[in-house]
Amino acid sequence: MTTYFNERTGDRVELDGRSARLDSLDNWTRLGDDEPNPPVVDDGILSRPSLAGSRSEQGPGQVLVETTPPAPDEVPTQDTPPVELTAVSQAPAETPRQPAKSGSKADWLAYARARAQDSAEEAEIEGFTRDELAARYGGDS
Repeated sequence: MTTYFNERTGDRVELDGRSARLDSLDNWTRLGDDEPNPPVVDDGILSRPSLAGSRSEQGPGQVLVETTPPAPDEVPTQDTPPVELTAVSQAPAETPRQPAKSGSKADWLAYARARAQDSAEEAEIEGFTRDELAARYGGDS
């Protein structure tokens, strides 16, 4: 695995093998295994605001999410405000796998809570029987 670092933008890229193109560019540096990123050089051109917004420092295992994502049909322009990235403490939890129809009520409650759209629906779930939960949230297995 070969790691390259762009001294002007702060981009870090890991490739299988070397890249002749990145080796030939003066703003890309090859880093050793587990070598930290060198400081980003302010060249006066690439340091100005861009469509991508400011770079957030991403620590190991940290997940970044868009604070204000653009609308799906929006095409960014120079006038569009940059996308803000916010660090979250952990990756979003995955929805648990749907239990078997004959699964325990506790399994169905956990599955239904994960699928609930709001707190009112989540409160309503507590009053259901296992068969009602299976009928409402799946039960095809």
